[in-house]
Amino acid sequence: MRRSDFLAGSFAVGATGIPGQGVLAQSTIGVNVPLSGPLATYGADIVKGVHAAVDETNRFVTGLTRVWGVRSFDDRNTTAVAQSNVFVAASDPSIVGMIGNLATDITVQTLPQYANASFAVVVPCTTADDVTSHNFHNVYRLPTKDSDEGRLFAKYALAKRQDVNAIAVTIDKDFGFDTARAFVTQAKLDKHSADILTFAQSGDPANDAGVILEHSPNYVFLSGRVDRLGPVAAQLRGQGFKGDFGLGDGFYVPPTIDTYGKSLEGAIVCTSFPPLDRIPTAISALNDFRGEVGSITAFAAFGYAAAQLLILASQRANATNRFQLLTQLQAGGSYGLLVGQFSFNLQGDQILPNLYFFRVAADGFKYAAASIPTGYVI
Repeated sequence: MRRSDFLAGSFAVGATGIPGQGVLAQSTIGVNVPLSGPLATYGADIVKGVHAAVDETNRFVTGLTRVWGVRSFDDRNTTAVAQSNVFVAASDPSIVGMIGNLATDITVQTLPQYANASFAVVVPCTTADDVTSHNFHNVYRLPTKDSDEGRLFAKYALAKRQDVNAIAVTIDKDFGFDTARAFVTQAKLDKHSADILTFAQSGDPANDAGVILEHSPNYVFLSGRVDRLGPVAAQLRGQGFKGDFGLGDGFYVPPTIDTYGKSLEGAIVCTSFPPLDRIPTAISALNDFRGEVGSITAFAAFGYAAAQLLILASQRANATNRFQLLTQLQAGGSYGLLVGQFSFNLQGDQILPNLYFFRVAADGFKYAAASIPTGYVI
């Protein structure tokens, strides 16, 4: 049994009038993610992370503090259900903030419901620019948005290069376009030659590689899913490409090493997910976290951090309802979370976005640097 569940049950017993039992009010975090269907594994990881953060907080519950709980909602990866879940959550006065959703389109289409209910909503994983482009002042996104990713990647990867001719490659109607476009924009601002190529979802990797090579690049930035662009990288090497690769965050997954490691060896890949073992302040929390979930995925880590943000903001303002919590977050401030130090602009993105860069090696990803070096990661 999770400690949070045990504590919630204990305080419920106290309410029955057993002598000597104190009664603490409970604040609840709502989590609105897919818990069934093809994305259920990712949603479950987010929920695990939220529970771990709540359990860590509840270890230090005293008679003067509130106990925290979690209420998860299965959005079934559909907009209608996600929106309905917000209405249900709003009817529960103990729910002070929400975490969700997973898919970009569902997140965007559910933002009005969160706003109408005065819920602060923390977006744990979605990087699409569209999430924070609608002027809702109740959304707080943890990962670096796509356009910031492309900009920061170009500044880091091309900083010491001369005579660059870069091609950014992305796939039509798939994630990665905003990243690729921002990469090209920043590269040009830094006086490099750069262009973008967009290929069809069903394109042939060999043909795609041939088109890329017609531009005679010496640097190719692949922005999208590894299952579609990984074969393009292999074809580029097979057709004689001798330059370097840069890889968007869609490549920070095991198949990059397992399937395309030979073609991509030495390439730089970026992610919003910091190397947790290099964060001195997280050592204690990490040990407890691993004890609960085993291997810590990016989804679990960002779920943990999302819960931390809501808990810290509530504690900072002694907020006991969703209106007070939202007001506190809108007031600004800096929050030290498992995945970094965060402060947010009015749109809900990081004021100082950060990326972490790794190099592809035969035995895994090797940490190289952060786009903004701080003492947070050593």
